Amino acid sequence: MNIGDKVRLLHGKESGVVTKKLDRGLVEVEIEDGFTIPVLATELVVVSQEEGAAFHPSQERAIPTKKQAPIASKSSRKEGFYVAVIPLNDKLHSIYLINQYEKDCLLMVNETNSKSEEKTILSEKLFANAFTKIVERNLDHLNTWPTLTLTILQENSKWSIAPKPEKMRLKIKAKHFQKEAQNIDLLNKKGYLISLQANLAEEVQPNFINVDELKEGMFQQKQEDNQKNSTASRELTKEIDLHIEAISNEADKIPKDQILSIQMQEFEQKLNQAIMMGIDEVVFIHGVGNGTLKNKIHKYLSKSDNIKFFKDAYKEKFGYGATLVRIN
Repeated sequence: MNIGDKVRLLHGKESGVVTKKLDRGLVEVEIEDGFTIPVLATELVVVSQEEGAAFHPSQERAIPTKKQAPIASKSSRKEGFYVAVIPLNDKLHSIYLINQYEKDCLLMVNETNSKSEEKTILSEKLFANAFTKIVERNLDHLNTWPTLTLTILQENSKWSIAPKPEKMRLKIKAKHFQKEAQNIDLLNKKGYLISLQANLAEEVQPNFINVDELKEGMFQQKQEDNQKNSTASRELTKEIDLHIEAISNEADKIPKDQILSIQMQEFEQKLNQAIMMGIDEVVFIHGVGNGTLKNKIHKYLSKSDNIKFFKDAYKEKFGYGATLVRIN
């Protein structure tokens, strides 16, 4: 029994398609309306094309019995890896990965939490021009859907330099549902199609510092600070608030799994500015929280050559929610 086989229950009226092999002799079967049920393989029988035609003579197309067999013609599809989100009802949605290449691939899908920790939810072989179901999600909880990290290694059938695995991250957001649902040929269902290659192009790339522009900006800022000649204003430049609300005016719209990365970018940028401006010390206000941001900042500082020392800053004022950095 293979993925993609049309099956029916020995002791029931249900029939469907095998979508996944589970542990302990269980397989996942997708029945009508896109719902899936776990069933013992011994309780299933594969429906032949002839039997399917006899029971369902109105169907023009028999479901193929090959593993993850394609449905649409190759000429109508663009090569690439795609994620398809298929509505099962007004809330529950199924998420599929589609391989529209001519090569089989090995696939591992992880969910990533706010601490950048990953948990594997799928690991299998995905055939050429085929699809596999990843998971189901409730649309009401879209903002809390974990980021998907997909590691894909295309198989190599010829003697050549081994290809490197592609690692892609996808955070499904409301913008992916702005267009109307389209017919996805390979799945023969309506849903929302997300190109992983296009998603990669949209990802924010690391900021590279232009030293000349940075020096010019620092010089101008220093002149303005000198003109103000205010102790209070000078102190403000030495206390950097890294709370996301202080960094962005749209903090409530930023996905939780991206907040830590934005805070670290702000920290590195402000630290570089302080070093270039010749400031001898600066305080970074990171809060207490679960300690993740503080630990990352301390780890970064411990590897920096420009830092004389760092320590918890002014406990009577900040508690343990700030770090004082003394710069060489």
